[in-house]
Amino acid sequence: LFADTLMALNVGELFGPYRDGEYFKVSRMVKRKANGSVKASHILIAYEGAQRANPEVTRTKEDAEKRANELLLEAKKADVVFSELARDNSDGPSAPNGGDLGYFQEGVMVPKFNDFAFGNPVGNVGLVETEFGFHIIKVDDKEDIVQIATLAREVEPSEETINTLFTDATNFELESIASDKAFSDFAKEKQYTVRPVNKIMAMDENLPGLNAQRSIVQWAFNPETKAGEIKRFNINNGYAVIQLTGKYDEGVMSVEDASPTVLPKIRKERKAAQIIGANKGKSMEDLAKDNNVTVADASALTVKSPTIPGAGSEPLVVGTAFAMEQGETSNLIEGNTGVFMFTLAQKQEPAKLDNYSTYANTLKNANSSKVNTAVMEALKEKAEIQDNRKTFY
Repeated sequence: LFADTLMALNVGELFGPYRDGEYFKVSRMVKRKANGSVKASHILIAYEGAQRANPEVTRTKEDAEKRANELLLEAKKADVVFSELARDNSDGPSAPNGGDLGYFQEGVMVPKFNDFAFGNPVGNVGLVETEFGFHIIKVDDKEDIVQIATLAREVEPSEETINTLFTDATNFELESIASDKAFSDFAKEKQYTVRPVNKIMAMDENLPGLNAQRSIVQWAFNPETKAGEIKRFNINNGYAVIQLTGKYDEGVMSVEDASPTVLPKIRKERKAAQIIGANKGKSMEDLAKDNNVTVADASALTVKSPTIPGAGSEPLVVGTAFAMEQGETSNLIEGNTGVFMFTLAQKQEPAKLDNYSTYANTLKNANSSKVNTAVMEALKEKAEIQDNRKTFY
């Protein structure tokens, strides 16, 4: 709440006293270093022999550099989401997070990476080579590093305050039960905050804004609790008055509940079917001409990273290409982002290795770690289990 105010202080300047949650505080700015922290994202294109490269990476350094330059051009396009590009293409451990490395201070990264991140303005995208491979780096943000000294004293409510809060919560519970008005309308009339919470599961514990509130979840899933019922609960530092707005039986979702998720998929499938039906039998050139699109090249595609420049992740399209022969033209294929047709210009088989033991051991270790989990899940699927944990936990 006070972060912007504190960050704007000059060295030696004092702010406060101010209330922050359950504390009264007084703060003084001690030190400041401008742009001392950088937030960056990157796409790592590793190659065989690079430091810490995954054994599954078999591309040469030349192929890695070529692929990195292609992705650099893609990343600089205004309509491209860098995080999606990183998620689909990066060989680094930050790939699942969209390449996000968070904030880091100078000297944390290897020199070339560090120099680009701290030497370029926010928004810049560029390519650097390190011992780990080729990095397409985007500078996301820069912040000052500050040292702030704070004195804090906890605010303790009096017995009178506690009693008043209990009385108010109890009165609201009873009045809302007796009221003909909708619960949310009545709460707003009393100037209370209403927070809807959807899709609570039987074994959930944390609720948004309330943290660990297992007793509320148990009450909601109690067979005797009916939709519309209202109850007051003790929570940390106060009370919450809860209304159960609905319950859903196991099985197929109702049409109303499923519509927001299903309708966009149905529309996409029907649009793809219309495009395929209207363009069946056409050559690739005629298809492009009749639909006002251009024929583009896509290179260095892999099954592991099935990203087509300008289209995004298209595993079905790329997988189809790997099943075709060089020079062969595909039929119209429904992808994630559109309808595709392509001619396979070149297919490069993976280089043969003298010894596959390292690769085999990697696969063996990866599969071994999944065995126990997979066996347990298979047993669960076959067994007829009635899960009553929600009643006791």
